[in-house]
Amino acid sequence: MMNRTPPAASLRLAAALLAGLMLSSCSAPVELPDDALVRPPEEQEPAYLPTYSKTVVAGWPKGRALAPHDISRVRLPEQVHSYHLGRLPSHDRREMHEAHTVYRLEQDARWDNRLPATPMDSRGVVLGVIDPARKDIPDDTIIQQERQALAAKSVTMRKSMGELDVLRVELLKKKREFEQAEKDVTDIKAYLEKTLQEREALQAKLKLAEDRIVELVDKERLRIGSSNQGYVPKK
Repeated sequence: MMNRTPPAASLRLAAALLAGLMLSSCSAPVELPDDALVRPPEEQEPAYLPTYSKTVVAGWPKGRALAPHDISRVRLPEQVHSYHLGRLPSHDRREMHEAHTVYRLEQDARWDNRLPATPMDSRGVVLGVIDPARKDIPDDTIIQQERQALAAKSVTMRKSMGELDVLRVELLKKKREFEQAEKDVTDIKAYLEKTLQEREALQAKLKLAEDRIVELVDKERLRIGSSNQGYVPKK
């Protein structure tokens, strides 16, 4: 016959085992990292993201340096904590260190795996899959067509510049002619004014001459009249 444990004893045994498990779980807490977004290693899943080694990127063009603001959006800085220590005596109590501040590196710099709040323009080399339909370097035919179009535009521009030069020469010629015409008009006005002054002077002289002639004629008439009165004809 098998020995069976009484029901009360089995319950006490189960309760003791359960209490032991609870105490063991409380005595050994799981230490989690400071970053709340990082899961424990056993819960993390591989993302299968490609990595780029120096041998892979050796033939790529040189990237651009990110601005400090952009660096802060993709990489978390290191965390340094400061601790203020009071006066600390030695073990043998024969020495004592003065109070001072201790700086300790608590967390190294690391990549920011969180999703960005807003899209950020990349300033470096584009990494990833590129659309096969996209070609950074056009075909020779497209390049030749662009060169022909640029050559045609250059010829048209040179022709327009030549026409502008001709118009500029004509405009300068017209300007000189206009200035000469203004000068001629000024000279003509001065000559006309001088001629009018000379005319007025001649008219004044002519008036004086006419008055003198009239005076002389009157005198001559008086002389002839007086001489006729004193003349006696012979019988």
